[in-house]
Amino acid sequence: MPARETSKQYIVIGGGLSGLASAYSLLEQEPDARVELWEASERTGGLIGTTHVDGRVIDLGPESILSESSVSRSPRGESVALEFVHKLGIEHRVITTRKDRHGAYLVRAGKLVRIPRGFSLVAPGDEAGLIQAGVLSEEGLARALEEPSIPARLRNVEAHEDESLASFARRRFGWELFERLSQPLAAGIYGADPELLGLSATMPRFPAHEANYGSVAKGLAETVKQDASQASSGARYGLFFSFDGGMQVLTDALTEALGNRIQLQREARSMARREAHVLVTDQRGEVHRADGVILALPAYRTARLIHDLDPTLASLLESIPYGSAATTTFVWKRSDVPHALDAYGFVVPRVERRRIFASTWSSEKWPGRAHADEVLLRTFASGDDDFASRSDELLVLEARRELRALMGITATPLFEKVIRYPRAMPHYTTEHLARRAAARERFDALGPIAVAGNALMGVGIPDAIQSGINAARRLAQAS
Repeated sequence: MPARETSKQYIVIGGGLSGLASAYSLLEQEPDARVELWEASERTGGLIGTTHVDGRVIDLGPESILSESSVSRSPRGESVALEFVHKLGIEHRVITTRKDRHGAYLVRAGKLVRIPRGFSLVAPGDEAGLIQAGVLSEEGLARALEEPSIPARLRNVEAHEDESLASFARRRFGWELFERLSQPLAAGIYGADPELLGLSATMPRFPAHEANYGSVAKGLAETVKQDASQASSGARYGLFFSFDGGMQVLTDALTEALGNRIQLQREARSMARREAHVLVTDQRGEVHRADGVILALPAYRTARLIHDLDPTLASLLESIPYGSAATTTFVWKRSDVPHALDAYGFVVPRVERRRIFASTWSSEKWPGRAHADEVLLRTFASGDDDFASRSDELLVLEARRELRALMGITATPLFEKVIRYPRAMPHYTTEHLARRAAARERFDALGPIAVAGNALMGVGIPDAIQSGINAARRLAQAS
């Protein structure tokens, strides 16, 4: 009788969301495979985390998921994130944003004013909404409304040519719209300077509108028409969703599904190739042989592991810039907050020169985040380069000073907590498309080594999940 083929052995390095999704997807595609997930810290989840304090639900990292995504669609027509929700059986834990609140504010001349109705990240999707908002001067408004007549500038897609988000927004809509609207909204999502961010690498639909319609405004209008025609089968959970117990519900469900395949406080220190296998050495000096490895780590950590295998690829990964983040969470008695709290938060243009660049009002956005007589909100600190020199006490002081000026909150909070995420967010610069293409080619040459995470493919939660699925599929197809 022929010898029975032994099951494949895979190691996933990194226990954040993309690593968890990678391991889960490997088992979906190869149920008999032996899968180990190594996580150097004491917990899984990476940037996703939730703490519960006296009945309050406090997300420490991301607090929502985009339910509609161009990253991937399941047979249900949902994003890959919702597909995972169904697979894990946690759809009963899903919550949507409160319907008695809507939109957000921005700061103009030290006051909170409404973001124009229909504004879409870097461009106005509703001309009447932009006019009525009163955010722009007459000159700035006139310039923004000229956009349909501005000649299109096409780029060489095959050469991975890109343009900065700032350059694009100014070129199409003018300086004032960029400074007052595009810059704070883009910075709020990516935590980076729009002067450096590549538009096609971060928001490809906007250059696509310019290329296909000759105008971003025309492209957005056509998209609105298409969305309206499909409204009867719209997003199952609205535009964004979360969970009743916070975002950690998702990573906890994946962790439970993987069970004892997860090995905490195990760190990969080096890798080598031997014939068709990969040898991974951990922090104890033990060498483990695998038929395939998925690296679900920040780019700079992946670079260290693969340096001996491909120094050029390591250099490419090391060149990806990362930004740091710091958030401060507060809880106040509702009676101590003078603002109407009729939105989900606010963003701050850089020209306002504030020490925070955004605030999200979590208790107004999601049901059950705080007690009925409380307000739970988070602020996001600006000044990426000097976080290390600013103590937690200083970050709290700066945030409270800004909230006093902008929202009139003078009372002492019931709760406050600072969370820091050093080198947490990759910045997709104008060189990112070319860098990503080169990195993909070199990863393909490494054979049974795949990469997952937000370093190359996208910073959103659906992107992280899809990257794990893709990495697992690549290894399974190679075996």
